Amino acid sequence: MNYTGFITAKNGSPVPVRGATCFHSTYNPEREGERFSAPFADGSSFFVVPGVCGGYHLAALARRFPHATIIAVEESDDDIDFLASLPCVQSLMQSPRVIITTTERLSHTLLRHFIPAEHTALQVAALRAWEDTFPAQAAAIKTILTQTLAAISADYSVQSHFGSIWQRNILLNLRRTAEQDAATLTFPTEKTAAIIAAGPTLDKTWRQLAQNRDDYYIIATDTGYRALLRRGIASDAVICTDAQMVSHAHFFALAPQTLCIFDLDANPATVRNAAMRQRMLFVQTGHPLAAFADNGTETFPHVSAGSGTVTVAAASLAIRAGFSRIRFFGADFSYADGKAYAKGTYLDDLYHASGNRLNPAEQQFVRLLFRTELRDKGNGLLTTALLESYENSLKSLLEANNFRKNADNVYIRQGDSVQGRRAPLAVRPFDYDAFRQTYRQSLDETIADGINRNTGAFLTLLPYIAWLKTHQNQQDFESLVRRAYTKTWESV
Repeated sequence: MNYTGFITAKNGSPVPVRGATCFHSTYNPEREGERFSAPFADGSSFFVVPGVCGGYHLAALARRFPHATIIAVEESDDDIDFLASLPCVQSLMQSPRVIITTTERLSHTLLRHFIPAEHTALQVAALRAWEDTFPAQAAAIKTILTQTLAAISADYSVQSHFGSIWQRNILLNLRRTAEQDAATLTFPTEKTAAIIAAGPTLDKTWRQLAQNRDDYYIIATDTGYRALLRRGIASDAVICTDAQMVSHAHFFALAPQTLCIFDLDANPATVRNAAMRQRMLFVQTGHPLAAFADNGTETFPHVSAGSGTVTVAAASLAIRAGFSRIRFFGADFSYADGKAYAKGTYLDDLYHASGNRLNPAEQQFVRLLFRTELRDKGNGLLTTALLESYENSLKSLLEANNFRKNADNVYIRQGDSVQGRRAPLAVRPFDYDAFRQTYRQSLDETIADGINRNTGAFLTLLPYIAWLKTHQNQQDFESLVRRAYTKTWESV
């Protein structure tokens, strides 16, 4: 524990100490707290404060900024429990706007409470005495803030682009799922799960699949599926997480034995095309509306999409299905031999169909290759920051589930799997009418008296709100919430 006791200031207020170090004024800590809050600009809406200490600085921030969210951080729960005996800290713990957390939970807390559409900026309000006494903890907090805010920024950027279409797609797909019959899905987990991406090395490695087809249960990404089918190999499953209409092109041809797996926010036209031909399984990859609809029932099993790539979703599905051996084909996360994709994807058809003498298909592929800044990965491979984030997401998923790569490039599970402990994959009935009633009630509760952030529906609106803020003139957060409420309520 970081604290060793308390002393009493001249005005009678208790002050926590560590040895001879006092974390507040020994004369009037409340007045010192007022000086602490004074430099911040009017209208500040979000603070992260390293060091709870006696709470006097936090109380001053809360008084001056009554609508701001304040996250205060201590190293451990033992420290928080020790400080909770102080009257000021006890009072702060009763406030819904003050969140006291540990360094370990800071990232999760920030992801839960920092809303870019509402909070224009995050400010770190450093308590000098705490930072000087615990420099390692202060540095760790800064690192966590940097990494988490980068993830939030990237996620918000995607929400700003897709928030509206996600909302629409999920609601339309939920209606469709109500038409499905229950079915048990079985997987030959004694085989190796082959994950098929559409990277350029697939042009060379696909023959290994063809020669040893019976050894693999093939789970293709939507882009990789067609490239493999054109080589005479029908995948056992195909997974699609793309909300855009372009994903429709991946499903013009489907082998009858292929299980189609769709994220709930996938494009409904793509889903409709597949539904006319074969069985489907709907999953969720993290959208709060999909999670609300599932409500912990595993009707829509959760699979990880990492930082947003379908290759990670395919691997996550294999783990959920119980496979202990996974091998990747075409999961390059780089450009090999000057190419972005393997031959046979929808891009071949698209670019050759639209190509002409002034804009040939080759030029369109080159434009695709250089659309973002390239990085040299070594061994003749080029990559981008986005592709690196995808690769790191896949590595994190495999490590978290105890998979290690052997000399044959096969990932083998060592012991138990975190995802494997969940319920088996199955097609489960979904009562859309019951969902509709529950969701409407929760939506109403969200705006019944101001903005109620504690309803399940509030979180479901946030991606749509991000889109509205980017594409509509309304910037006031309450107005954005009400606009999202109205449009969503009318859709269910």
